[in-house]
Amino acid sequence: MKIEGTYTIKATPDRVYQAFTDPAILQKCMPGCEKLETTEENHYDIALSVGVGAIKGRYAGKIRLEETTPPSHYRMVVDIQGKTGFVKGAGAVDLTPQEDGTLVTYAGDVQVGGPVAAVGQRMIQSTARLMVRQVFGAVEAEAMALPGAEVKHGIVRDLLRTVKKP
Repeated sequence: MKIEGTYTIKATPDRVYQAFTDPAILQKCMPGCEKLETTEENHYDIALSVGVGAIKGRYAGKIRLEETTPPSHYRMVVDIQGKTGFVKGAGAVDLTPQEDGTLVTYAGDVQVGGPVAAVGQRMIQSTARLMVRQVFGAVEAEAMALPGAEVKHGIVRDLLRTVKKP
């Protein structure tokens, strides 16, 4: 399955890159993320609890960042497994300065298998798009926050942040 798109975050590329690569920030921003810990430089252990359709489960695995070029690019490799399936894949994230912030361009290939894959490609893709929107809304709030400020997160709050205002 291909996952790709763009999103503009109203913050500098430095702030956006930091938010996307800081495990403490990402843990707060990723739906269902229970743990995201650094094991060595650019290597992380992750644990999440998420669902696609009627299939819900706990997953654990590894994330690795490669080709890191702060603050403009990195490649992410993901290998996550649980009783209800697995997710394996890789993708690139590019950050480009814009007048109104940072244009985030992402593209990757993901394989989903096991019982979770039985819910169908359409359901998996729509769930993935929803989760990506949530992450972008949450990361934007974190990147725009003043240092030391606490940002509140939640599915509705983070999704509403992605609604573009005229």
